[in-house]
Amino acid sequence: MTATVLSAAATGAFTGGAASVTLVVTGGLLVACGVYQLLAQSLTRLVLGLIMTGNGLNVLILAAGGLGPADVLTQAMILTAIVITLGMAAYLLALAYRNWQLNGDDLVQDDVEDRRIARAAHREDLSGELRTQRAAYRADRRAALDASWVRKQELREALREARRELRGRARLQRAIAARAEDYEYLEEETESDTDFEPRPTHRGGAT
Repeated sequence: MTATVLSAAATGAFTGGAASVTLVVTGGLLVACGVYQLLAQSLTRLVLGLIMTGNGLNVLILAAGGLGPADVLTQAMILTAIVITLGMAAYLLALAYRNWQLNGDDLVQDDVEDRRIARAAHREDLSGELRTQRAAYRADRRAALDASWVRKQELREALREARRELRGRARLQRAIAARAEDYEYLEEETESDTDFEPRPTHRGGAT
């Protein structure tokens, strides 16, 4: 109904009717503020939102019907809306006063079923987040295990290469030591052969 009244008021304002753009803007602001107040849990704010919404709709009806005194239908609708708004406001004020007497505040308590649905939705959201975190943890753990396995393989290959290099160096050292022993043995043999050689004699006669 609000959208219909807004469209009718805008049509009357911008098609050369008697409605004023100021009334349309004022009515729209009142309806917007009233709807915002109706979303609260406080009964006092609900009453204020109901009054503001009703007045905004009345202004929009006035803007849609025209400002002339001859439009009786618009005036009758506005009067009826005013009476209904006042009756609802009085009823909500009585509820707010009674709730304040019993509980010390005017807040509207949530329904038990609404709370159960909200808890179920919250639990579902938490379980979904937990599943997402578990999946992310498993993926990270799998990636870490794969990286550690690759690192372990690299370390094993490096250790094998180091062992091969050490073995090669050990073989080379043994070969060098064996060659040095062979050289020492040959030198000793050569020295022993030169010790047993006959001394050269002089062929000339003694003088």
